[in-house]
Amino acid sequence: MTRATAATSATDIEFHYDIGNDFYALWLDRTLAYSAALWDGIGPDESGEPALARAQQAKFTRHLDLAEAPAAGAGQAGFRLLDVGCGWGGLMDHAVGGGRVAEATGLTLSRAQFDQVTAHGRPGTKAVLEGWQSHRPERPYDGIVSVGAFEHFVTAATPADQRITAYAWYFERCHELLRPGASMSLQTIAYDGVTGPDGPMGSFVTRDIFPGATLPRLSEITAACDPYFSVTALYSSPDDYARTLRVWSERLHRARDRARELVGPQTLRRYRVYLRACETTFQQRAATLYRIGLRRRDTPLPLLPRR
Repeated sequence: MTRATAATSATDIEFHYDIGNDFYALWLDRTLAYSAALWDGIGPDESGEPALARAQQAKFTRHLDLAEAPAAGAGQAGFRLLDVGCGWGGLMDHAVGGGRVAEATGLTLSRAQFDQVTAHGRPGTKAVLEGWQSHRPERPYDGIVSVGAFEHFVTAATPADQRITAYAWYFERCHELLRPGASMSLQTIAYDGVTGPDGPMGSFVTRDIFPGATLPRLSEITAACDPYFSVTALYSSPDDYARTLRVWSERLHRARDRARELVGPQTLRRYRVYLRACETTFQQRAATLYRIGLRRRDTPLPLLPRR
């Protein structure tokens, strides 16, 4: 394995995320957030787009808190944020628009997402069409957030004994990209009650929905980050993802006629199966959702072999 081939390819990213912004807008919320929302305090009977948008904004706020972005009006004038896997820019808009971040830079490998942020992002937000491996800013960032990107940092073909090394490279790069004393947040799906993508449903997702992606285990995340970061918070929230998927599925079902016009019946069918199957996966605890706060160590610990 080489560092350059460890992660999901840009072609595989485009296969999923560049299917069409109009299609995703039918069933995501107004922020186009495409990861689990945070449903604390939102009643079980609230399932429409306004409730989904509130839950997504609550998720954004949680990650800004974990990255130790200052409160609005609390001296945030110079705070610079990096969003690794920025999607369509919802978190960056929330961070800058809410007055907690002065500048937000988002990395994406999706041309459709890059174009969306470039055309519609608010002043102070910027998308860059590149991965974290090659990103070289002029100066370190004050915080990093990464929501829903970690699942793409190794592939199913990565040998088990090389997965931690590949993940460690990401945390090493984040350590280099951050100023001393800074923090970052991470949100990722992870295997829990199963050891891997065995079975027909797992094969369907990795073949027809997210080619080139695979999930970590918590033990791999902690081993990889430990030399570079201390863990400040850890939340396991599978129900947040199950509920998010249920709302997405309901919204896509209601918009099925328009979705069929945009992407065709076969793609619509794939996505409806995918959303319902993933909801069941979280309900059964085969997978979980982690939100993790991490603080940069001033000096990395010699816990992994140096490359």
